[in-house]
Formats: sequence, C-alpha cells, structure tokens
Amino acid sequence: MKINTSSLLSPTAIASVFVLIGSLSIGLGTGYLTFYLGTESLMGVTSPEENPTQKINGKTENNGEIQNFTLMSEQKMLVKVYDHIHKAREESKLQAQQKK
Repeated sequence: MKINTSSLLSPTAIASVFVLIGSLSIGLGTGYLTFYLGTESLMGVTSPEENPTQKINGKTENNGEIQNFTLMSEQKMLVKVYDHIHKAREESKLQAQQKK
C-alpha cells in the first residue's frame, strides 16, 4: 500500500492542521483562564453558617405561642396582591374626586 505524501504536505493540509491546533490551544487556554478567574472571584464567598428559616421559627406572638414557619400558597398571595392593588386604585379615585 502506497501513501501519497504529496497530498499530506500540501499547503491546505498544513493550514488545516495549524488551524486545528490553534483552535484547541485557544479553547484550552480560555477554559483554564475562566476556571482560574472564577475560583479567584469566589475565594471570599462562604455559605451561611445557619439556616435563615430558624430565625423565623424562633419568633413568638404576643400571647407567647411559638409561630412556626409555613409557606403561603401562591393563590392566596395573588388574591392578597390583587385586593391590595384594587383597594389602592379605589382610594386614589376617591381622593381625586374629593380634590375636585
């Protein structure tokens, strides 16, 4: 089996090899640089030492009972926001009418 060495040493093949090596080296270099900069930027960042919800759980009401932390349902929250917005609109309309 004979290999044609003239096609392996053509300017197009050499340029393709250089482009491939250059692309790989640039990719590895930028990957290392971003990893290094990311680790350096996060050096001073630490995770919290305690659970923030524990502060909420420790709250007591006026009558001395401990109030546990519970999540509010999304629908209740949306109803409260909707009511608050429409109450504020009605109050502003009343104030505008009183100024006239």
